[in-house]
Amino acid sequence: FDSNPYLKNSNLLGSLFTAISNKQVLCLKYHTFNNPEVREVVVHPYLLKEYNKRWFLFVGTENGIVLNFAIDRIDGFEPMPHIEYVKPSEELEERFDDIVGVSIYEDSKVESILLWVANEQYPYIKTKPIHGSQKEIKGERLAELRERYVALSEGSFIELSCIVNYELEQLLMSFMDKVVVLSPESLRRSMSSRLKL
Repeated sequence: FDSNPYLKNSNLLGSLFTAISNKQVLCLKYHTFNNPEVREVVVHPYLLKEYNKRWFLFVGTENGIVLNFAIDRIDGFEPMPHIEYVKPSEELEERFDDIVGVSIYEDSKVESILLWVANEQYPYIKTKPIHGSQKEIKGERLAELRERYVALSEGSFIELSCIVNYELEQLLMSFMDKVVVLSPESLRRSMSSRLKL
């Protein structure tokens, strides 16, 4: 199993799991990456999820918004037994069907994402899909794409159906010039601006 031996605050996992199991409201103490100042927020803990060797706590807030906190940014927590626990308004696991990673943005929509993949990269992406919705384009549509993107005559075209988020962009960036985003235009612009930095 792949693990992160340097994960800070991994000792909190058991206590947080217990709080989730017992439906216990918490006063969470945390800090952001950019600011070491400790903040407090009252939360209703729902779920622990691991992504890319890092653990995240998903919680509900008093106004019904679902947030996530990386375990390594949690500085501690205290039970709030006098506050009634509020269950999530949705099945949280289903949220992860439409994303790569853990970042879920409010009002995000599933988009069709068209990618070109270089021949030398395709076997890797085929056996370890970018997202569960990944499909290789074949037949007439493939012929149309080859005609439209003449410079990309070698390689494969694939399509994803998911929400664009930070983790998807990071993963696509990791492939460098072996994967080209063809659509949607908003993702192309975002990737292009990252490359120009």
